[in-house]
Amino acid sequence: MPEYLRQQTLEDRVAELERRIAELTRTNQIGTTTLTNGTLVIRQGGRIKVMSAQDPTRTVAVLGDIGMPDSNGTPQMGMQLRRDTPGNELLFAQQDATAWSHPGFGSQGLAIYDRAGNFVISADTNSGKGVSYPWRPVGFGANGFFAAPRTSSTTWQDLLVAQVPCDSPRLNMTVGLVGDQVGGVNTGGDYRIYVSQSTTVASGQIPPTWTYIYPQVTIDLTPWYTPGNWVRVAVQVQRTSGATTGGADGNGGTLRAELQGAYLLGA
Repeated sequence: MPEYLRQQTLEDRVAELERRIAELTRTNQIGTTTLTNGTLVIRQGGRIKVMSAQDPTRTVAVLGDIGMPDSNGTPQMGMQLRRDTPGNELLFAQQDATAWSHPGFGSQGLAIYDRAGNFVISADTNSGKGVSYPWRPVGFGANGFFAAPRTSSTTWQDLLVAQVPCDSPRLNMTVGLVGDQVGGVNTGGDYRIYVSQSTTVASGQIPPTWTYIYPQVTIDLTPWYTPGNWVRVAVQVQRTSGATTGGADGNGGTLRAELQGAYLLGA
């Protein structure tokens, strides 16, 4: 027992303890503090919260319980950074914004937001691989510098090719395909989207109607997911009907392809 308590009556001791408890309650704050070679542990849904120096009601940063519990009420542990502005807009977050709709661990993502609340950069939470935003255009070109995007071959030939980055889960493509007409005979054929020179991810027919078709496909790239690497994607065609002589190259009817658009996106 401290010496100062030994020298007081019981009533004085109780009064002194009450005074000290009240003082601790009023001053339960941390001022300038240094933690050296130690660990600060916050358990059971606690948090570290930084408030604005201009407005004590405005949150600047939260680490720990971010106030978005799951459906069972379990606190979601994550991170939020907000702009120190009157609007207090969300700038950066590691969180599952729909944690309330399911129990247990949610699909937390990492995202940067603009002041209007739109994604600037975000990780894909469905596939768990790569980025969800921004969507990025992918340029395709003919197979060879001087090659026109056409062929009269009856075996598979590349018409459009690209080296696609492997850090997003999906590639969306829209392609225009048409068979020409030689001597009044229309050309038809087959097309396919061929990945890594080994896998057909989409296919169909080019009808002999001398009219463009515009297939749109969304390709799952997760089997080739390797950030910093790329995978070859090709639009291939082969002729199955039409003239066998004459035409653009003298070998009969040809099939042509044009790219309407291609972009990487999240799952």
